[in-house]
Amino acid sequence: MGAWHRFATVLGVMEFEPDRPRWQQIADILRTRIKDGTYPTKYLVSEIRLVQEFGVARDTVRKSIRQLREEGLLYTVPALGSFVSPQGDGGEEDGVESNDPEAADSATDSA
Repeated sequence: MGAWHRFATVLGVMEFEPDRPRWQQIADILRTRIKDGTYPTKYLVSEIRLVQEFGVARDTVRKSIRQLREEGLLYTVPALGSFVSPQGDGGEEDGVESNDPEAADSATDSA
């Protein structure tokens, strides 16, 4: 996280570095939150909450989430949302793959 972001965060205002895409900066922030335990394993990452927090369009947040999913830090269950993966899991949680609609049903039933 760069000095620019730390300064803006201290002020309580989300300011973005002008020379980098916002989705990359948000992905960096979320990556840090995942790795430092702010977002624990199985934590639901709410798109709407992130849109409100960062003051960006939902598509911007989705690009950030997509990047973290490709890195294996998040996995997505259809109709439920994106969750923090156990470290090193490669995007699967308890045998539930992100593109398995039946798994989403069973996850909903057990919740």
